[in-house]
Amino acid sequence: MGELSTILTNLRIAVAQHRRLVAAGCTGLAALLFLSTVTGGSSAPALPGTPESIALSLTANEVAVPILLADKQLASAVQLGNSVRLIQLFDGSEPVVITEHARVMSRGSASSAFSSGDESLIVVAVPSEDSVRVAAAGATASLTLVVSPAHI
Repeated sequence: MGELSTILTNLRIAVAQHRRLVAAGCTGLAALLFLSTVTGGSSAPALPGTPESIALSLTANEVAVPILLADKQLASAVQLGNSVRLIQLFDGSEPVVITEHARVMSRGSASSAFSSGDESLIVVAVPSEDSVRVAAAGATASLTLVVSPAHI
């Protein structure tokens, strides 16, 4: 019984030390699970930015990832369909490009339940190989972006 309690204590400490990474992973998994359950059985067209339209517009190598941007005004300025480069900001270090090719699928608003303080939620489609890095960086709200025009 003592060994089990030691294992549980060590697990609890590890989760507490890496809570942001665990939260990012859980957020990404929840988004993937939600999007995987959405089916396109409706004959009505999906509204832009809805889970149905996000699921329908993903390509075979893309996944949708929710991220918190460091600047709420920047999040409200991007348009659905914009191609963006996601950049992670660090205190006292050079910024790092997390992914070159992300596409804005949905965005929160300042009054959204997903927004708090100076942060705002957007959902981006990223190549599947970048999804874990983007989800982990997006959970810390230390991301900014460079916007390219929307695809026509």
